Amino acid sequence: MCLSVFVWTENMQAQWFPASLLHSPAIAAADSNQLLLVADVTGFFKNNEYFSAVAVGQTYPGIALTPALTYQVGGRFRAEAGAYAVKFSGRNDFSALQPFLRLQYALSPSFHMVLGNLYGGVNHRLIEPLYQWERHYVANPESGLQFVLDNARWFADVWVDWQRYIERGDDFPETLAFGLSIAWRMTPPESRYSLSLPLQLLVQHHGGQIDVSDEPMVVLGNLAAGLCSHINTGNRWLRSIGLDIYAAGYYDRYPNESLRPFDRGWGIYPVLHIDAAPFSCMAGYWYAEKFYAFQGEMLFGTFNPFAPTQQIPVRNMLTLKIAYEQKLYKNVSIGVQAETYTDLERSATDYSFGVHIRFSPCFNLHTF
Repeated sequence: MCLSVFVWTENMQAQWFPASLLHSPAIAAADSNQLLLVADVTGFFKNNEYFSAVAVGQTYPGIALTPALTYQVGGRFRAEAGAYAVKFSGRNDFSALQPFLRLQYALSPSFHMVLGNLYGGVNHRLIEPLYQWERHYVANPESGLQFVLDNARWFADVWVDWQRYIERGDDFPETLAFGLSIAWRMTPPESRYSLSLPLQLLVQHHGGQIDVSDEPMVVLGNLAAGLCSHINTGNRWLRSIGLDIYAAGYYDRYPNESLRPFDRGWGIYPVLHIDAAPFSCMAGYWYAEKFYAFQGEMLFGTFNPFAPTQQIPVRNMLTLKIAYEQKLYKNVSIGVQAETYTDLERSATDYSFGVHIRFSPCFNLHTF
């Protein structure tokens, strides 16, 4: 069982993220009745030079690793047990160290149910206003329940990330995130021209019925929908050109003005992207009013979540990105990227750049 990417790595999001970070839930029958050791290691460096009122820059230098023992029964069931850890450069301890446990059952070759640690992060393929992609490096692994469908015409990912579990009498509320990411590819896979309709939903919930916490209830979320178009040129140098258009919304059911000054907002995000492998480029325009996303890239928001009085209620921003990504060997890939975010009203540009290497070897320890 070797790590691989999903079938679709194009036409699915109005942003760039490293495709080599994607992890397929596909179960290979050839791995049946084998005890495998999978060592998934990603070294990363990402420097966010942000000076906006709504976002503060931060640098992420480190290594994330998930060694796990995997056992598979037939072509339908897989069990994984291991550990997840993140070690940042300049710190002597691990910033995150916790068990990694996953049970997975294939209801069909393309439809999977997952319990325990999820195929999370960028695997959900959320657009950047909803999900800041470097969270894939540094956020705790998602855990809960997930259903993933991935075939020639559909991608569907439905999940509940149970971030804090409570028992009766606890003095803190439960915390969870619910997500939905769907894309219907309207044209045949073999067509040079493709159209897809994506729909994405992300909801954050704080609260519960059995705790004794006096913390206020929190229910807020984001919804995004769009149209993605794509043309395969047939040229070996300029492989494809595409245009995606997304509309995004924000709603806060229990607003708290001291923490979240706006209770609803919206944004629109057209993006032009070019694939000239191993390079990819994209240019986008983001216009938003009173928008906020609890897991999104902060530069797309209209207030600073760490200092809510710092606000830019209307965002008028140009995004530019260029990336290089290459598979060096069977289990080794490398990526380099640079991103800019230009506030057109204030003529100010924030930028980020980074590099990553992923090493994902797989060893057969025993065949039963």
